[in-house]
Amino acid sequence: MPTQTDFFAPDAPPCDLPNGVQAADLADFRAALISAGTWQTRADLAARLGWDERKIRAVAQALGGSVVRCQAGYKLTAACTRDDLGLMTQAANAAGSQGRLQIAYEVAMLRAIHAMVG
Repeated sequence: MPTQTDFFAPDAPPCDLPNGVQAADLADFRAALISAGTWQTRADLAARLGWDERKIRAVAQALGGSVVRCQAGYKLTAACTRDDLGLMTQAANAAGSQGRLQIAYEVAMLRAIHAMVG
């Protein structure tokens, strides 16, 4: 009997990877965070993995909620402790704020399009 992927599992792969990101990159990124054992900046990860900062951001984003992305850097969500709650909250709030800005932009563009076509 075939099994189904649990897309709600914390380590579930995204359905579509961004350009330039391979499935192996996700595993390498996780392994780098695990071996570091603490928050890692983009510069830390760039030195460790040999990637540019753009790829680091793309891979972290592809990993979704399994990686906390905030001002302190990157850390696996599963490795966070109660001491990290403030940083996790900051990450969640920043993501929500960015999402609201993107939705406002979408609405503005759709209004402009509708105004042009009637």
